[in-house]
Amino acid sequence: MSGKFGVIGAGLIGGSIAKSLASEVIVWDADPKTIEAAKAHGIEVASSIDELSNIVDLLVIAVPFDAFTDVFAQVQAAASRREKPLLVTNVLSVMKHVEVTEPNIEFVAGHPMAGTEHSGFEAARAGLFAGATWVLAKASEPLEDLVTRLGATAVVLSETDHNEAVARISHLPHVLAAAQLLAIADGDQSFALAASSFKDSTRVAGTKPELTAGMVGNNREEVLRSIEALKGVLEEFTDVLAAGNDESLTNLFERAKSLRDKNL
Repeated sequence: MSGKFGVIGAGLIGGSIAKSLASEVIVWDADPKTIEAAKAHGIEVASSIDELSNIVDLLVIAVPFDAFTDVFAQVQAAASRREKPLLVTNVLSVMKHVEVTEPNIEFVAGHPMAGTEHSGFEAARAGLFAGATWVLAKASEPLEDLVTRLGATAVVLSETDHNEAVARISHLPHVLAAAQLLAIADGDQSFALAASSFKDSTRVAGTKPELTAGMVGNNREEVLRSIEALKGVLEEFTDVLAAGNDESLTNLFERAKSLRDKNL
């Protein structure tokens, strides 16, 4: 049995895991070009999900939402032929119940709070997780050790608490970035004037739309709650602006600055 761990899906997250711990990992990806790129990077590759699931004891499934169910089914089928248990985690930004039917598998949902608006192995980089928080749905010493070796800090949160939090600080910002852009007509001269504040606040709108839609759609109820909370704040701004109340306007910005200074 290999002393290495496995990664299925060598895109931004899976590829960054592999590049960070290249000598300790074996990867598999559905895209032959990604496999060749991983080989060129000196990363060991497996010939199939079945092979990978039988030569490692810890497996990270780093595929998008629409591929996870099928991949996990293949992993479970492969694990049924193992002598030793297989510890499996994922990296999806929404934690949902995963039905484990294979007794040989222990599944722990995970989510690294790191990434960029880019995707694919070419966008992956060693050190992506340095200083990041990595959420696990339950304590797991092997996974916490892996997270530490990647330079991140493991935090254990229930699926519910995690989904509530990421709706506010990750999924809502994607909605806001898109909304800011959609509120301006294509070709409007405002775009020519856009500087760092607008470019920074809309950066995540550069993410592949299908990835963003999968993320936001899979956390629909919590994102809706976050949007409603935002509407309330926007109404506050609307009211004080309409009333010409500069003192209250300043107070809103002061409250926001205080929250950012204290918490970020």
